[in-house]
Amino acid sequence: MPRAGGGNRGRLMRRMLAGLLVSGLVSMSGAVAIASVDSAEPVAVSAGQALGTGAEEEARVEYDPWKRFNKKTFAFNHSLDSHVIEPVARAYDTVVPNWAQRAVTNMAANVGSVRRIASTGLQGRFNDMGQELGRFVINTIFGLGGFVNAAPSFGVKEGTTADMGQTLGVWGAGPGPYLVVPFLPPLTLRDAFGFVFDTALDPVTWVAPIGALAGATGEKTINARSSNLELYEGVEETTLDLYSAVESAYLQQRDTAVLEGRAHGLFGRSDRPGPGADPAR
Repeated sequence: MPRAGGGNRGRLMRRMLAGLLVSGLVSMSGAVAIASVDSAEPVAVSAGQALGTGAEEEARVEYDPWKRFNKKTFAFNHSLDSHVIEPVARAYDTVVPNWAQRAVTNMAANVGSVRRIASTGLQGRFNDMGQELGRFVINTIFGLGGFVNAAPSFGVKEGTTADMGQTLGVWGAGPGPYLVVPFLPPLTLRDAFGFVFDTALDPVTWVAPIGALAGATGEKTINARSSNLELYEGVEETTLDLYSAVESAYLQQRDTAVLEGRAHGLFGRSDRPGPGADPAR
């Protein structure tokens, strides 16, 4: 007779693998918009502006040895967005009222708090971890499970950004090659490992059947896409080489996130000058 524990572990693994696929659709649909703005976790400055010219030089290194494969996969993902996700998102935007779209966005952000709490803690950003934990508790209790963003009314700040790819970078792991795979967002090899850990930290993958997980993720994907229809159009119309624009913007955004994590975290590699050091050097 098979062991019950083994069966439970097998079901959990299948849910996590399914979560990797369907959760990637949420970010994949935003690949075009990365060229202009990161809608989930915005970074307003370049890495060099954040931490000096030396950091800027580090941030602009682009390593794309799998470019032929990446460009073909990018074209596939872009075609899927243009012919499937965008038309559905336009119909969704017409039918679903704005308040309902905001509720879905708030709920997705609240579930993502688990990932951000773990990541900020592992980076030693304990103030950010406390803010994120407070936001999660307040929105879960007073925000109808996260559908309402109640945290600002209690004085909890907005804007915490953290994920496991960033955490690995804060600890000193290099980004590795740029990578584009079907149905998933742009990645580096480091961020691909981080994406696996982030998916494992998604509470929905712990409890939801695969069908329900796919449905919930599809809803988040369409909701996110419908909220940025004009932005996507503007990027596509004004960008000659969309692949290179997305790659450059993504790598800069990820470098900035890592450098900001190092600047505020207690753990991992630090790029901050030590006591008495000349910050200009």
